Amino acid sequence: MSTIYLVRHGQASFGTDNYDRLSATGREQARQLGKYFAELGERIDRIYSGSLRRQTETAELIGEAFADGAPPIAIEPAFDEYDSDLILHTFAQSLTPEQLAEAGWPELRTDRRKFQFFLERAARAWVEAQIEAETMTPWRGFHGRIVSAIENIMRTEGRSKTLIVSTSGGVIGTLVANVMGLSNHTGIELNWAVHNASITRLIYSAEKVSLSMFNGLPHLDRADMRQLITYR
Repeated sequence: MSTIYLVRHGQASFGTDNYDRLSATGREQARQLGKYFAELGERIDRIYSGSLRRQTETAELIGEAFADGAPPIAIEPAFDEYDSDLILHTFAQSLTPEQLAEAGWPELRTDRRKFQFFLERAARAWVEAQIEAETMTPWRGFHGRIVSAIENIMRTEGRSKTLIVSTSGGVIGTLVANVMGLSNHTGIELNWAVHNASITRLIYSAEKVSLSMFNGLPHLDRADMRQLITYR
């Protein structure tokens, strides 16, 4: 059997001019995650990462925790998160001025609760193919890209491997739903539950792939670390 640890990146810089970088909290989350993996005493054969900065920073900080040398990092853009900005703006264009005003668009980016509610509405519309834009990857393309990438890793890495994939909540939710045979809607809804720097574990062989942990925080869920537990 082989293991893939899907890890969500540490907290990004929500509400700043560059979301795609780790916050100070996000960097500490990633360091603690790396420390956890290093102390497991389990050989990590490779770390895969999406190409987004918050994903690669997380992968690098995990690797730095290994005193005997960091596992090699392979960049795989297939594990990039969906383009939430494009989805939000495309969804906003489908609404009336009155609906936009009620939602608080576009100022809602400074309000986490309003932003999350609007993003959930936009993501549902995306999954249901109710919105589209020339440069926007449709849901079926996003889903297919991720599933193909994870299947390629399982096929090419060989037996008895332990791998880490540094990615994002939407990717993790989509993969979990696919493994469990759940609906696309469930996959995107799982996204909202995924904590920053959490661990989701897949176990696979040539015959099957199974989920053995979802959204775990063994490195943070203790009294002296719980202040580091975040969703966004």
